[in-house]
Order: sequence, then C-alpha cells, then structure tokens
Amino acid sequence: MLEIEGASAGYGDLDILRGVSLKIAKGEIVGLLGANNAGKSTLVNCISRIVPWRGGKCVFEGSDISRLHAHEVTERGISQVPEGRQLFPEMTVWENLALGAYTRKARLERSRKLEFVLDLFPRLSERRVQAAGTLSGGEQQMLAIGRALMSGPKLLILDEPSLGLSPKFVLTIFEALTAMHREGLTILLVEQNLNLTLQNVQRCYVLERGEIVISGRSEDMQDDPAVKRAYLGT
Repeated sequence: MLEIEGASAGYGDLDILRGVSLKIAKGEIVGLLGANNAGKSTLVNCISRIVPWRGGKCVFEGSDISRLHAHEVTERGISQVPEGRQLFPEMTVWENLALGAYTRKARLERSRKLEFVLDLFPRLSERRVQAAGTLSGGEQQMLAIGRALMSGPKLLILDEPSLGLSPKFVLTIFEALTAMHREGLTILLVEQNLNLTLQNVQRCYVLERGEIVISGRSEDMQDDPAVKRAYLGT
C-alpha cells in the first residue's frame, strides 16, 4: 500500500532523514520506534506532505505522492493524528469532528463515519457540544483520532498517541487501535511506549539518527538488545 524508497528530508541546512526505505502492506499495523530526535515525526509529516521530501520516492497505492499537496494526500486516503493532538480548542467536539470530513467523498459518508467514531469512543457523544479545549487529555486524544477517521482513511498514521495520558486512557486508545485494525484499517503507529507498541503491531521499524537501522516482526524484536539501544539512543 505504502512504499518509501531512499527518502531524505530536513529543515534548512539540517538533514534529518537519510535514505529511509520502508513498506506497509494493506491491512497491516506497523510500528515506528526510535529515540527522541530520531526523525520519526519528520518522517510521518513528510508522508502527509506537511514537510517536503528532498529526495527519494513515496508511493501510495501505486502512485507517487511525493509532490502532492497535503490536502491531496488526505483525499488519496492518508490521514494523520498529529503529536500533541492539535485540536481547535474553542470549537465543540462535533465541530472538530465535522472538520475531519471536509473532502467531498468524506462529506457524502459523514453520517456513517460519525456513527463509527461515536461507537468507538462513546464518551465523545456525551461531550458533543463541549468545547474541545475543556476535555481531558485522554478525551482530546479520542477526539483527534475521531477527527482523522472522519476523512475515511485507508491508512491512518498516529504520532505518539499515548503521550501524556494516564494508564487508563492509554489502554483505551490501544483497544481502539485494535478495533480499527480489525475493521481492516491499515495503521502506522509512532509510539514512545516500546513494550506496548511491540505487543500491538505486526512489524516494526526502528529509526536512529534519520536512518532505518532495524526492521522485522514485532515478536522477534521484543528481546533484541539492539532495538533497546536504538530506542534509548545509547
């Protein structure tokens, strides 16, 4: 479904990603691990075209999306839940969800997508007319995921979804990811929680200093000391 070949990216004179290559098949849930400043957020922001590629190719469903605009990537079927959620705090839960369904196709399916989101996160239904900024951290993360789902993605990218959440809400979010994956959604998960990620994904890539240094099945990586060294940045 998604294939990145020899991709590079950065900011100004600073190179962040160097020759990154990875593949995600339709229906997979794949993890992306790495220490702070390894380049994980840069990579997913490049996929979403928030940050431009400097070289290489990013192919989605057989088409090169490396030069598309961000809204065109969303229309193709890629949606991202950004680190820090980035909601519209003064708008209601419903208004934030509605903004997720801004493409023409998504607007046609808005009622069905809203039903799925509220079934996945019933608490959002209870908070429907509440301002997003007044929600708890866990509720805001539910809303950020729900907003991304409203676009009807084929590939959902989540950047640090458990960051700053209580253990209770972390489990809620990961249960929701499992439910979404069971429905056939392809997922790329960028996470700080090493053990929880390896328990919930099928394959993993480890990014270190802008390069993929380890990849493989999650069960093979759980006790690999090289994974822990790269993850901890040691």
